[in-house]
Order: sequence, then structure tokens, then C-alpha cells
Amino acid sequence: MNRSLLRRLRVFSGLVVLLAVLLTARLAWLQIYNFEYYRASAEDNRQRQLPIAAPRGEIFALNGELLAGNRPGFAVSLLDFDLRDTETVRYLAELLEMDEEYIRERVRGERFRSFAPIQIASNVSPEVVAKLEERRLDLPGVIIETQLVREYVNGSQAAHVLGYVGPISRRQLEEMQAQGIIYRGTDAFGQEGVEHVWEQTLRGQEGTLLVEKNRFGRRTRILAKEDPVPGNNIYLTLDARLQAIAEQALRQVIENLAESGNTQSGRGSVVILDPRSGAIRAMVSYPAYDPNTLAQNFKELAADRRNQPLRNKAIQDFHPVGSTFKMLPGIAALQEGLINEQSRVTCRGVATFFNGRQTSRCLKVHGALSIIPAIAQSCNVFFYEMGYRLGIDRLSSYAESFGFGSPTGLNDLRGEAAGSLNSRARLDFMPGNLMGASIGQGHEITALQMANFAAMLANGGIHYRPYLVQKAQNHLGEVIFNAEPEIMRQLEFSKENWEIIRQGMKDVTDFGGTAPSMRRLPVKVAGKTGTVEVSSLRYSHSTFVGYAPAEAPELAFYVIVENALHRPGSSAVPVISQIIGEYYSPIQGGQGDR
Repeated sequence: MNRSLLRRLRVFSGLVVLLAVLLTARLAWLQIYNFEYYRASAEDNRQRQLPIAAPRGEIFALNGELLAGNRPGFAVSLLDFDLRDTETVRYLAELLEMDEEYIRERVRGERFRSFAPIQIASNVSPEVVAKLEERRLDLPGVIIETQLVREYVNGSQAAHVLGYVGPISRRQLEEMQAQGIIYRGTDAFGQEGVEHVWEQTLRGQEGTLLVEKNRFGRRTRILAKEDPVPGNNIYLTLDARLQAIAEQALRQVIENLAESGNTQSGRGSVVILDPRSGAIRAMVSYPAYDPNTLAQNFKELAADRRNQPLRNKAIQDFHPVGSTFKMLPGIAALQEGLINEQSRVTCRGVATFFNGRQTSRCLKVHGALSIIPAIAQSCNVFFYEMGYRLGIDRLSSYAESFGFGSPTGLNDLRGEAAGSLNSRARLDFMPGNLMGASIGQGHEITALQMANFAAMLANGGIHYRPYLVQKAQNHLGEVIFNAEPEIMRQLEFSKENWEIIRQGMKDVTDFGGTAPSMRRLPVKVAGKTGTVEVSSLRYSHSTFVGYAPAEAPELAFYVIVENALHRPGSSAVPVISQIIGEYYSPIQGGQGDR
């Protein structure tokens, strides 16, 4: 063997020995110095930290009656799922009645949260769960989780107040993340009503579960657990019994209108406040919806543009209010010294203003009237005269002092409309509009604003902020929030003038008034009927505003039945009569939750 070949063999052997030494040193370094790191990595591969959803806080009526709670349910989720398994994707889509692409998008959208299962279906029926369990070994990565499903105990009752929960939207998720509040893409989120506004109070604190898994990705044992903290419970100001009575009364009157051939009706609202605090005791928007079945019926409900069942008409819709507005020009004229209790205006059924350029009519000839019988008999001419003497600017100023044209201040629901006044500020305002404005025409006012107007008439001019949430308690029963009445404004009118207006309202529900049938109710009601002309000559909105009992008011209210018959209080009076009659009925044990 020549020297050159021998030298090459020696070099090669040296390289082999050197490589062996390096590999041995590397292995020793990995095993000795990086032992903890690689052991932790191995642990991570066989351990999984899973979230435990926290029970959402429950919602109760004032007396403790459960309105929104939680019930056990099932969800289907994917964990370490391989999207290339097209057969499983197809099977899940067929069984769960969803698109295959939706499943793929859910997995892709949540792949950065690989430590947690990705929920693809919630509130799954036991029948579907049974079918999945039968094929469990053939469905790698598919897991069935237990969950709490939101349940609204009384179906559609108080639906617009309670609202509903649904999957958090991408926009909501981004908004929460911007505020440093952590949500998962599969979390439920309050979408409307109290559920939405009080989301952070109702939402609980997520727990965690550390589990060990086998090579198939299935749990073998629990290593550690941190329990979730339930959300806080909320108690509303709603009187559950009064709410149920009000809903039934409005529904019955509207159904009766439909049965009589009225194809234009079908909508209405009722708001009832406590004039001593601003607490909302009942809020009805008709038609309503059942939050329990909203997901299945949402498209149909959203497509009903005429009745708009998803819309809270009590705070979002506004209308002219007709003669229920007449107490305002009345008390304004008294306060301005333009009239006193004995001042009379002669009604001949028609009146002319602005040098004969404006002719305004009344329903009948009333003769000479002072303010109390003018309210009781709803004389248009009397209040035309009050509006003419006041002028549009003073009339608008007084209307604003009662909160018209601005939100009432309700914070427990979103979307309250401000409405607007028939004032000089309007581009289309003409002097003749003053006559309509004096009897409630041309204004855009919500039912809540009118109920607040009734409360201010009852309590002597105090505008309390309306509210729906009375208190919140944590899971230990500790009160973490308790609402107190908040005065937003107070009108310093003379007590005598308040009493004059109240007497006129009490006479409305007596002989000679426009709602004499209400004299037979268990308690005396002070109120005012209204008729709001709409485009149809056959139908008008029927309205009623008032409070009860007249001598010691506990409830202030407003009712509107849209497109009812064309006569004062034709439909609103039966609604409020049924409410007051049943609520204060001695047979039913008198009052409700107060």
C-alpha cells in the first residue's frame, strides 16, 4: 500500500473518530444539560390545557322570578382535527345540517387557538349526540362537550327587555380585544337588551382543566382543575305579574282588531313606570319574538318589515301622540299666567287664527269651557287657543322641559330614540303648524317619553332617569350593584297648577269625560285619551296616558295601539283598563311585586 493511500485512510479515520466524538458530546449535552427543556416539551405534547366555560349570570324579575337562566346542553367541537379528512367533514355537515365550508372556516379561523377545542355546533339534540357516540372511534378529533344553554323561561315575555345571546361576532371580538377583554371566537355574547348592555356583569370568569392525552388525542386523566367563577345575577325592576298582564292585554286587543277585519293593525307598545323612582315596571313591544327559537326563526322575523317584531317599539319607534299631549300647553298657559282655572274659551266646533288664514276644527261644539272640562272632554279649540297664545317658541320650550325631543336617559337598553318636536327649528315649519303642535300632531315622541311625561304629571315635575336593573349579586349572594333613583330635572311649577291639570285628568275617567268606562275600575285612574291621525282615513293610532291610583300614584303609563279605530281611546282604553283592572283586582290579591 503506498504512502498516499495510507495517509488518506488515516485522515478519513480521524474524521470518523472526530464525528463520533462530536455526536457523543451533542447527545450528552442534550441529555444532561437540556433534559428539563425536552422533558417539558414531551409533557406539552401529551398534556392539554382546556377552558371550562363559566355559567352566565341569571336574570330575575323584581320578586325573584327567574326570567333568563341556563340549562344543560351539548356542543360538538373539534380538537387537533385534520381538515384533509373530507369524509368526516362531510358526515358532520350532513348530521349537523350545516355547510361543509362553514366547518372548514371555523377550523381555519381558530387554528391559532390550538390549545382549545373549536366549537362548530351548540345546543345539539340528544339524538345527534347519540349518533356521534355510536361512531366515536371513526371520528378522530371530534368531541362532544357539555355546555350551558341560555333559556328564557317565559318564552317571548319581556323579550325586548331581556334581549338574547348569540355567538360573538368578529367585530365584537375585535372590540373586546381592543379593551383588553379576552373572548374566544366560540363564546356567547349578549346581542340585544339587558343581555347586551350588562354583558360584562353577566359573564363569568373562565376556568381551566389540565388533562393528559394519549397518542390518539383522547383524554386519559385530569391532572389539574381550576373551577370557573359564575357570572353575576341581575334583578330587574320589572313586576313579572304586571308585565304578563300588560302583554296579554295588548295582544288581546290587537287580535280582536284583526278578527274584526282590521288588516292595518298588528303593532303597539305599553310602558309603565313607577313615578316615585323611574323604575320600569313593565315594557311591552308587540309583536314580540321568542329568544329560545330566534336562531331558527331569525330570517323570517327580520323579513317582516311591516310589524318589525325584532324592534323594541317602546323606545325606538316614535309617533305623533295626539290629545295625550294636551296637558302640556295647558300647564304652560297656567304657568305663563295666560289663563287661570276659571278662564274660558268658547268652542263653536271651529276656530280661525292668523287673520283667518288658519281654520282648525274640533270634534264637536263644546261651548264655553275652562281648562278642567277642556281636558276631560278633549276640546281641540281650547288647546288651539292655548297654543296660539303661547306661540311655538314657548310651547317648544315647555315641551323640552318635560324631556321631549331628547332621550329619557335609559341606560339599561341601547337604541333609545330622541324623537323630535314640531318646532320653529324644522325646515318645513309654518305658522299653521302651531295648531297641530298644540294638540300633539307633528311631534315624534316615543312611548317611554310619554310614560315619563305621565310620571312627571303624577309626581309634580320630577324627571327620574328610567331604569330596568335594580341590583346585581355575585355567586356568593353579595350585592355588587344597587340602583338608586336619579333626578335628571325638576320643574318648579306651582302646586295649584299641577292640581288643576290632575283634576282634568281625573275627570277624563268619569261621567262626561272621554273614558267614562274606566270609572268602574278597582282604583281611580287619572288619564287622557288620544287619537292620532294617519294617512288612512279609516284608522288612527289609539293612545292613552295616565297614572294610578289617582290620589297616590304608583304606576304611570302610556299605551299606543297603531292603526286602530278612528275614535278617542277606542283601543288604548281597553288595554289599560284590563291592565289596571286585573293588577288591582281584589280577587287576584291586589298589587304585584312592590
